[in-house]
Amino acid sequence: MAQVSNRACILTKALSVEVKNVTTPAVGPEDVMVKVQSTGICGSDLHLYNHFGFGKATMKNPNILGHESAGSVVEVGLNVTDIAIGDRVCIEPTMYCRKCHNCKIGKTNICRKFRQAGMEPTPGTLQQFYVCESDFVVKIPDSLSWEEAGCIQPLAIAVQLAKRARFAAGQTVAVFGCGPLGALVMATARAYGVSKIIAIDISQKRVDFAKSMWADYSFISPQKEVDQDYPDWVARFKTQVTKDASLDPWGVDIAVEASGAEPCMHAGIAFTHPGGTYVQAGLGRTINSFPTVEIVAKELDVIGSVRYTAGCFQTAIDLVASGKVNLKPLITAVFPLSRSGEALEAVRKGDDLKVIIMNQQE
Repeated sequence: MAQVSNRACILTKALSVEVKNVTTPAVGPEDVMVKVQSTGICGSDLHLYNHFGFGKATMKNPNILGHESAGSVVEVGLNVTDIAIGDRVCIEPTMYCRKCHNCKIGKTNICRKFRQAGMEPTPGTLQQFYVCESDFVVKIPDSLSWEEAGCIQPLAIAVQLAKRARFAAGQTVAVFGCGPLGALVMATARAYGVSKIIAIDISQKRVDFAKSMWADYSFISPQKEVDQDYPDWVARFKTQVTKDASLDPWGVDIAVEASGAEPCMHAGIAFTHPGGTYVQAGLGRTINSFPTVEIVAKELDVIGSVRYTAGCFQTAIDLVASGKVNLKPLITAVFPLSRSGEALEAVRKGDDLKVIIMNQQE
């Protein structure tokens, strides 16, 4: 394929991006080139945009953003036999080595040598043409719109969380944080037959949306007073929720913390009944206080969940294609590539739930 013009959104420094032409890598024998149609913007993109890095790791050079993308294949390498030109695909942005211990036992999401699209030095997918190994694309049906396809990657993360937490029919689940991740966790829980879903957030708009879509009950998290300790604050909050949601006072089977806020971590542990499961998925600050004595006393399973493993993308695609998960209401804003800066600012402002950038639109 002849060299094509390739516009990309490049993070140059904190709160600054530039859309300009970049060189498209040559397609190797195991690679495919994807004409990227859509890219979802998520919390990790926003963190990079805000801080030009993660935690204490500051980026050394500008880099192309993006990792939640889908498009059509326009070129395949000589050794590629399972992907063809014209296939509609989602891009798996985490590239694992296949050789380390974790990869060999199926924990590819925590590969010792993984590379992540959009994380320096690996270019992201927020460009018009993207090259990767064919192993890292998954076919999608014609029934999925490009906007929906741009949400498959975060849904795959929710599927991985459901796998880790062992979602099943008959359970009660409380989700702290009704942003994109929390919303998709609730959507997945509903698809898996969870009996009762409790949505909790500080935003009335978001809890109302969660209640209209998946949650059986929704609550605004009360403000903790400066001089109020966590046990007292949580006890009052839990009493209100269990009463209003007709829950057994001992708590829920599973609590999912999807906000990264320290108060929600304390609440999640308190809301989980003895022998239950607490899942930490939100990031937030690097170090937080945590109620360790309560974890021990209640013998809780405390689980971290990150990225996705083999099969999660296909499961996410199947959930949407079958109608069990409806992604369309989550998408509240769509921008062309040329307005990527505005899209990132919209995410930073926090009014939109899911922002999609259309890579081929100028």
